Amino acid sequence: MKLPKVVRRNRPNASAFLELTERELCRIVLDIHDGPVQDMYAALSQIDALQKKLVSPDDQDRPSPEAVARSLTQIGALIQNALWSIRNFIGAFAPPEFQKRDLVSVLEGLIIQHEELTGCRVELAITPPIPDVAPPVKIVLYRILQEALSNAYRHAGTDRQYVHLYSRSDGVGLEVWDEGAGFDVERVLTQAPADRRMRVGLRGMRERVALVGGTFAIESRPGQGTHITVWVPGHAGRQ
Repeated sequence: MKLPKVVRRNRPNASAFLELTERELCRIVLDIHDGPVQDMYAALSQIDALQKKLVSPDDQDRPSPEAVARSLTQIGALIQNALWSIRNFIGAFAPPEFQKRDLVSVLEGLIIQHEELTGCRVELAITPPIPDVAPPVKIVLYRILQEALSNAYRHAGTDRQYVHLYSRSDGVGLEVWDEGAGFDVERVLTQAPADRRMRVGLRGMRERVALVGGTFAIESRPGQGTHITVWVPGHAGRQ
């Protein structure tokens, strides 16, 4: 009996997916360690110090009501920051329904969520028409925008960001920029251990774009803001 011919589809390299997943897990661990864990640890330390002063047998060591109020305000701020970080993580792990929603709706929802969580203002410009794209492309652009907005909020020192979505050369272009502090891209990517979280995030963005056959570029200098440009083919991810 003649067997049917097997047609093999070209698929992205499995090892590339695994490496990207490991980088994403590393970034999440860094975010948790450097964010809510540190805030909660600092809050607990302040609570412990305040408690020891309040039960001190020496009246001179006991804090005044004003000092207690200041300590409680600081503790509350630390807990509030930790809760914000946790809410942000929940939002990241509960992405929109990529199968049912179009690209514009997905990115608009992310921007609204970012503005509500951070108080930042994001100026979104859309140059129609935006083509219908496959879910993998939506996921890549969603994650790129999510990381770019998060990095700007953490490091740029500005409360305003800009996004431009447009079609180009049978694909979709996305630009994200700010006029904030900027940074030395080469130093972050190759040298600075203190910027480990940002380095992982930048490499993750580049790898995500490469997996769908797109291009990624970032321009930034200290004091001159940051500009990210992404292009992905509209047909990527279609079976």
